Amino acid sequence: MELDFNELFNDSYEYVLNNSDEFFDRFYLNFINSSPLVKAAFHNTNMDNQKRMLKTAITHMVIFFTSKKANQYLITIAAMHKDNHGINIKLYETFISSLIDTLEEFDPKFNNQTAVAWRITLAPGIEFMKHINLKEPALKRL
Repeated sequence: MELDFNELFNDSYEYVLNNSDEFFDRFYLNFINSSPLVKAAFHNTNMDNQKRMLKTAITHMVIFFTSKKANQYLITIAAMHKDNHGINIKLYETFISSLIDTLEEFDPKFNNQTAVAWRITLAPGIEFMKHINLKEPALKRL
C-alpha cells in the first residue's frame, strides 16, 4: 500500500477552496474560541480581510513546501506575526489544531491521512514563521 500525501492534500484543499467562505468562517469560529489569547488577538480584526489573507497565506505555504524558498509574501507575514503582533510560537500549534478540527467537521472525505497530509504540507511554512529571525544577518558564503 502506498499513501500519496500530495494527492490527499490537493483533494482536500480543492474542496476547501470550492467552499472557502463557509470553511474559513467555521475555521475562525473554532480558532478564536480555542484560546483566550487567540480571542484577544482578533478582537478588533476585520475578519473578511483576515480570511482573504489566510487563504493567500496557505497558498504561499504550499509554494514554500514545494520550493523550499520563502517568497516576499511569506517573509512579510512572518515578520508581521513576530514583530508587529508578537505571536507566541505556541499559538501555531493552536492554529494547526483548529485547522485540522475544522477540516474534520467540514471535509466529507476527511480521515487521519488527510490530517497528516495537511500537517506535512503546512509544517515547513509554520516552522519558518515560528523560528525565522529576519533581524539576524545572513551568513556569508566562504
